Amino acid sequence: MTSTQRTDRRPVVVGVEGSSANDALLWAARIARARGAELDVVHAIGHPLTGYELTFDEAIEQSGKQLLAREAARAETEAPGLTVRTEIDRDTPARSLTARSKHAGLVVVGSHRLSAMERVLAGSLSYQVVAGSHCPVAVVPRLADAGADRVVVGADGSHDSVAAVAYGAAEADRLGLELHVVHSWEEPALYLGMEYLAGGLEEQVVETERVVLSEAVAGVAERYPDLPVHQHLVEGRPATVLLAAADRAAVLVVGSRGRQGVARMLLGSVSHAVVLNAPCPVVVVRS
Repeated sequence: MTSTQRTDRRPVVVGVEGSSANDALLWAARIARARGAELDVVHAIGHPLTGYELTFDEAIEQSGKQLLAREAARAETEAPGLTVRTEIDRDTPARSLTARSKHAGLVVVGSHRLSAMERVLAGSLSYQVVAGSHCPVAVVPRLADAGADRVVVGADGSHDSVAAVAYGAAEADRLGLELHVVHSWEEPALYLGMEYLAGGLEEQVVETERVVLSEAVAGVAERYPDLPVHQHLVEGRPATVLLAAADRAAVLVVGSRGRQGVARMLLGSVSHAVVLNAPCPVVVVRS
């Protein structure tokens, strides 16, 4: 069985609301076509407010249908031959997309520059969906540059980063791109006695981290023999290293570290910092 035959053909789900999700829709259409999957375009309007006139509620729904018709046409133009389904959901956007993640291969959301309060509370739609999703979530601030030639994956030895490498390898192979797996390391804190440092501690640390990186890509070459795979062991903070590596990336893939709910997206986590600042679409994967 080839890697193309192994592709995930569960639907790609994208939420639209008419502005920040524009690039997300186009990106989702491309990915769905590459996978041979259907694209579900969802517009969630939330529960109607008590006391509003029925005609007002109908106007909101009619506006949503018009939006979905326009977005479906854009998706079909971007990816000819793609099967596009549309749906209005009366639930909130976060709950709507999270519920659909149980049966999706990928959920895609647009993003915008967050306020200081949103950064602290992780209150944007993208963070809510990432926190609760049952499948990988792509956050698309904008489309990657035309010259992007690689899928970049962050690897740290965790179960989620192993899943991220597997996801990134499949995506790179499917799209005909290179796979770049990045693992960062930092110098150990200098609280040890000098007698411990004299034995080449830094070299030992580097060698240990090199093993972690090698284990992260174990089996990729056998599964995807034609996929160019590059390993990068870089000194520095993980988020900083990944953002630098994403300069020529079509997509950046990170693991969620497996924690449940919004807690795993708290300020300071690598995935949080990457999603906030990446120059390309970011996919957050959990094992």
